[in-house]
Amino acid sequence: MRPSKGDIAAVSSAARFFTKGEKMRFTISKAALLIGAAMLIAPTAAHAQSRDLGTAATGEASYDGALDNAAASYTLTIPANSVTQIDVISTSDLDPMVTITDAATEEFIAEDDDGGDELNSRLRIRGGESGRRVNIVVNSFDADWLEDGETYGGTFRLALDTEPFVAPVTRAVTYGARETGTVEGEENLFTFRADAGDMIEVALLSEGDLDPYLELRDGNGETIASDDDGGQGLNSLLVHTFENAGTYTIAAQGFGESQGEYTLRVRDRRERSAQLPLQVIGIEDEASGELGSSWNDTSAFMPSQIDYQLSDAAKAAIRRGNGEVTIRMNAVEAADPDFGGEIDPYVEVGFETPLGFAVAATDDDGSGTLDAMLPLDLGTLADHPDLLDMLRIRVRAFSGSGGNYTLTLSEGMEARAIPNEDAGIMLEALD
Repeated sequence: MRPSKGDIAAVSSAARFFTKGEKMRFTISKAALLIGAAMLIAPTAAHAQSRDLGTAATGEASYDGALDNAAASYTLTIPANSVTQIDVISTSDLDPMVTITDAATEEFIAEDDDGGDELNSRLRIRGGESGRRVNIVVNSFDADWLEDGETYGGTFRLALDTEPFVAPVTRAVTYGARETGTVEGEENLFTFRADAGDMIEVALLSEGDLDPYLELRDGNGETIASDDDGGQGLNSLLVHTFENAGTYTIAAQGFGESQGEYTLRVRDRRERSAQLPLQVIGIEDEASGELGSSWNDTSAFMPSQIDYQLSDAAKAAIRRGNGEVTIRMNAVEAADPDFGGEIDPYVEVGFETPLGFAVAATDDDGSGTLDAMLPLDLGTLADHPDLLDMLRIRVRAFSGSGGNYTLTLSEGMEARAIPNEDAGIMLEALD
């Protein structure tokens, strides 16, 4: 059965919710597939008769073409210090795809399906400092999903628009800045002056088709931090604390060959709040804090986890027989969603031992929402004061999320919306 474009988009969307390790593997696999596809396409195009379009002249040019169960191939030389926008515009029911490879080495350069208007394809390719000769292969999106006996075809117009390449102007930004622009195959650069200990939060927001990607570089041009999907959806969110004073560069670009319009925001300056890695909580107390994503470089400003130990009053109440409690970790609405959405709370209860943290019970969505709720009978520890001293409630952000939260420890065991038969097994075993 042939997959629809919606099926493929759903798979791509689902892949962004994997763990960091899984996402990295997915990204590598995606790159491998693109390279593999280019290797398959290039030999096919070599055997087909390729139309030589010569050297692109400044201005617009167009060529009519047709597909009949085979790709159409063109060869074009893009002059030095110029950029050519390549549009494949359907003049039939064709859903076109365009693939660009290096004419000399057959190396994959770029591929696009719907980067133009509606289902049309669009890419912008630079000629570099010495010019570049490329193969342009036009095919149908359906070509890879044909079943035995099926055919495809249709007509299209290949439109070229060549102009001198003008490097984007580097802009200076500071706290509270909001800049707009367009990524058209080249990164857009911004400079930021920082003092030692300053923290920066940068959001790169797509205003259309762009899949944003951010890099932060030092004065030597070395990348010191980067982010792809740390913000909402495909948006990027980069958080970094500077060790040294200097002028740094923010590079706004598209992931892979992604292009389109964007808004870049630098958050207003925020003072670092004191969030100790180990804090105290009592029964009927409410604690609050902010966690950073474990996927991003936020640890210097926001921890990715915080532990709480029981107050002396709470331990005394448990020893008196008041050990039934409910732990709730709730998300707090983000003050500015561009700089991180609501956290997906995750709670672990366990013991801090000489060998590390031993987990006894966990919860993710026990409240029936994304908030965590974990009812426990800590009375099983009433006769084990040493274990009460070692008990820890660890709060974390699930699946790379981050944001503000509240943590409460209340009397009584509330019924969970989602059963968790494993909760408290280790605690019960101590009874």
